[in-house]
Amino acid sequence: MAASRQTPVQVLCIDDEPDLGELIKTFLEQETDRIHVHAESSGPDALEFFEANSVDAIVSDFDMPELTGLDVLESVRNVDPDLPFILYTGKGSEEIASKAISHGVTEYMQKETGTDQYAVLANRILNAVDRYRAEQQLEEERTRFQAVFEQASDAMILANDDGTYVDVNSAACDLFDLTETELLGKTAADFTYEEFDFEAAWASFQKVEKERGLFPVERPDGTVRVAEYAASTNILPGMHLSVLRDITEQRESEREIYREKERLDEFAGVLSHDLKNPVQVMKGRLELLATGIDSDQQTDHLNTAMNALGRIEHVIEDVLTISRSNNGVLDTTEVAVSEMAEHVWTQVSKGTASAKIEAGIVVTANESHVERLLTNLFRNTIEHGGDTVAIQVGDLDSGEGFFVEDDGPGIPAEEREEVFDWKHSTKEGGTGIGLKSVAQIIDSEGWNISITEGADGGARFEISDVEIA
Repeated sequence: MAASRQTPVQVLCIDDEPDLGELIKTFLEQETDRIHVHAESSGPDALEFFEANSVDAIVSDFDMPELTGLDVLESVRNVDPDLPFILYTGKGSEEIASKAISHGVTEYMQKETGTDQYAVLANRILNAVDRYRAEQQLEEERTRFQAVFEQASDAMILANDDGTYVDVNSAACDLFDLTETELLGKTAADFTYEEFDFEAAWASFQKVEKERGLFPVERPDGTVRVAEYAASTNILPGMHLSVLRDITEQRESEREIYREKERLDEFAGVLSHDLKNPVQVMKGRLELLATGIDSDQQTDHLNTAMNALGRIEHVIEDVLTISRSNNGVLDTTEVAVSEMAEHVWTQVSKGTASAKIEAGIVVTANESHVERLLTNLFRNTIEHGGDTVAIQVGDLDSGEGFFVEDDGPGIPAEEREEVFDWKHSTKEGGTGIGLKSVAQIIDSEGWNISITEGADGGARFEISDVEIA
């Protein structure tokens, strides 16, 4: 960091008359305790000292035997183009002054009689050093800023007073999906919605020091990225900085978390509803059994309680199916769908409901998945078609799968895309958990399922893209 105005100033004084050099040293140090002078009587000795020591300013005579003041100046400028250098000479002329200026001298001053000149010289030294240090500090800050600007992971843009982009970093190019050349010369108006009043927004921004907000960045390909920005006015004279961070994925994640929370809240309500009824039935029947009723009634209550318990187990299995990840490797085998369907039907059928199952349907799949799929489709048929419903299981004509069809009330065409949502049900008081479980199984196996109208007006579930064994 550059020194402050109170930091001592190290001055190298060069004069081929040693006594005069010492005199200049004495008077300068008397003028202010900030100045410390080292005197040399020849140009080569002075340059040797300059190379080995830290010097804040040089005061040099012009006419010296080995190296002139301009020769010394030229050597100094090769090392430091801006170091304060005051040519302090008794043989002044317009020609010498012109040459000194062309060589980059900081000040040109003629020696005079009397001691008042040393106060002037001291003042010029301090002013020149203070300017030099301020410029050094500014340059250091510019260098640090440029390093941060280029290496920042956030997009950084410098705009002039018109809002035109005059400097951008590589992160900005990535955000806008443009090269640096394409991005320079643009304004914010080139990357957002047409209704955006850029002139009004820019005028408002220039009246404040800092501004924060969200900015939708529309890329050349039409995609939109959401950027969170922090803008500062006049970080350099006439230069305004905007820092933008792409939060598109973050906002999408936040929205997904919110949606998932809503789904979980709704799912908890649905699950509670679906379990509450059979629990209440089982509780009531068990309370009746505790009152000591006759054996015929005991059997009826026990059967009803067991059915309620079976319903609870079924709901739990459905929930587990829905919650399992699809990322695991499935254990697949040849599954006899026809035989599995016969077995499942004996477990879930009620009343006079009947099933016609085509023989010989064999697929390659996870066995428990197939059993769960058929269980839920059969239960769904009975729940909506009643105890007299008739179902049919057979091969698809395409040979790429199988179907489950019933002669029940069917599913309206406008509801067929929604029935696999777990909170959807076509039955009064139903929940749709069973069909959501079906959808999860279909997805895990990589199959497709569609719903059409059956031959007798009922629902027909077609499972396709199945590997037929």
